[in-house]
Amino acid sequence: MSPTHDVSVCGSYILDILGVPVSDIPPGGTRYLIDEIRLTVAGTAGGTVVPCARLGLKALAVGAVGADEKADWVLDALRRDGIDVSMMERMAGSPTSATILPIRPDGSRPALHARGASARWRISAAAQARACEGRIVHLGGVGSLLAMDGEPSRALLADARKAGRTTTLDLISARPETLALLEPLLPEVDFFMPSIDETAVMVGTHDPAACARFFIERGAGACAISLGGEGSFVMTRDGRHFTMPAFEVPVRDTTGCGDAYSGGFIAGLVRGWELTECARLATATAALVATGLGSGANLVSFDETVRAMNSLPVRKAA
Repeated sequence: MSPTHDVSVCGSYILDILGVPVSDIPPGGTRYLIDEIRLTVAGTAGGTVVPCARLGLKALAVGAVGADEKADWVLDALRRDGIDVSMMERMAGSPTSATILPIRPDGSRPALHARGASARWRISAAAQARACEGRIVHLGGVGSLLAMDGEPSRALLADARKAGRTTTLDLISARPETLALLEPLLPEVDFFMPSIDETAVMVGTHDPAACARFFIERGAGACAISLGGEGSFVMTRDGRHFTMPAFEVPVRDTTGCGDAYSGGFIAGLVRGWELTECARLATATAALVATGLGSGANLVSFDETVRAMNSLPVRKAA
């Protein structure tokens, strides 16, 4: 069957409530004034599907929200970006997963998270069949999808591969035990796109080449590892590898940058670009998001992102 849309983004959908700048929590019942508070669609799936849509892809959101006012906001926001939400489940008796993020002046982001529907969600047969109609099937949030981690995730990726789709995978965070969840999935993954901090926890080194080889040896077709301010490292099964430097931008908030990188990389894959150009687009997408507040910030369109990709200065190595 021919694909019916460009990308299916499956996994964790979270409402982020961000405030900036926050240096300290006010003592007792006192009040501090800050510059801005913003709501965004986030989570390793939500933070990826929005960039995909803004970069011109026909995107399907596959996941869950609760039966509350937060769900209404998340679904409305996804629709405003032209994203198909027909496979988003509303779970009775569960709140929408949400995070409060007091963003520090340096852009770092401590988090206060309330688990909700995303932790309870398990993809239905109908949603899985529809997800596999996407040209690319992305699963985001391994390690936090408590009901979906393990065999349900492997089956989704395997069905996507059987349908001839390209599969991509990301984590929301990693602990040493995350590797046990990840390993059975890797043979069904074409592109694994974690951060260097996540891979280091599982592999025991911050060497991106060693980390990439580790996951490729366990079945992944390729790895695109985000290196934060140092850019990213990409390696394929045939041994090809390169480092893509970051762009020099004024960083306001790094929330959602890794997910934006995934969205940019996917947008390049859909267009059939060479991997170096996919990584450049991914890097530009993440750079634009870093200049604003929250997932998807300052990301307007594919054309604007390409202009940034071709004009932003490259960050010099430390």
